Amino acid sequence: MNYLAHFYLSFGQENLVVGNLLGDFVRGNLHHPRNDVYSDAIKTGIQLHRHIDSFTDEHPVVRACRKQLRPQFGLYSGVVIDMYFDYFLAHRFAEFSPVPLRFFTTNIYTILTQHRANLPPEAQLLVDSMLKYDWLTNYQYAEGMRRSFAGMSRRFAFLKGIENADEELFANEAQYLAFFQEFFPDLLTSCRQKVESAEG
Repeated sequence: MNYLAHFYLSFGQENLVVGNLLGDFVRGNLHHPRNDVYSDAIKTGIQLHRHIDSFTDEHPVVRACRKQLRPQFGLYSGVVIDMYFDYFLAHRFAEFSPVPLRFFTTNIYTILTQHRANLPPEAQLLVDSMLKYDWLTNYQYAEGMRRSFAGMSRRFAFLKGIENADEELFANEAQYLAFFQEFFPDLLTSCRQKVESAEG
């Protein structure tokens, strides 16, 4: 899953939001001394990020979706799926939250801004770009998806071809929506259980 889903699956908990962001930047054993700069609550968010990624990768619906995309996008089909699912979450956010998407994203941006100074430099740059271009809100729009895929293609040479992923999404939107609708409730349930277990 991509950034919007990770933040949504933090269930409004500030430390989980920060940890879910850091999940892309903190590697290895969380008990290693190099990771002692993070609180236990933020480490729980990092663990949640890892759970989301592993659950998504192993889910049969995601595997089926990845198989469909592999001829066009190869090893990076998973990246494309993550973006597609954030589009559907953003586009249909009212189905999952009583809080409007704009209010939700504003709160996330406030949390990230407050914690920015304690993030690794790479994460700071990502947050700066996320806020500048309002990634989380713009995932709901076709133009936002087009710009996102184009930007990824420019930044990462190994993602050549991904700039066309928006065309595939909107050519077969109903099919990818069906994948999302079958998968996302399972992920939501699993994450709730994961957080409740950590709190217990």
